[in-house]
Amino acid sequence: MKAPLNDAMIEEVSGLFAALGDGSRLKILRALQNAKGPLSQGAVSEAAGLSQANASKHLALLVRVGLVLREPTGNTVYFRPVMPLVSDLCNLVCGHVSERARTSYQALK
Repeated sequence: MKAPLNDAMIEEVSGLFAALGDGSRLKILRALQNAKGPLSQGAVSEAAGLSQANASKHLALLVRVGLVLREPTGNTVYFRPVMPLVSDLCNLVCGHVSERARTSYQALK
């Protein structure tokens, strides 16, 4: 860690990790990362395989913790991931999961 965390910062970090601890939110982040540009709520829900109400609830939380940006344009609101934060987090965690799977597989040989 670059700087010591005070209690308020620990609470912020805890909220960020809690947001990443839900499969539906991870599907939303994947959909936003794979998109060629910002997506409307309807496009996010379709890409993530969620109902619009469920996607709306999860998008609001992702915006609140700072992982997704909300961009109103006329009557439509578009969403996009905060980059490179989301990409870096996903690469770090996915790399760790892949390494654990590889190690477990090697142990079974």
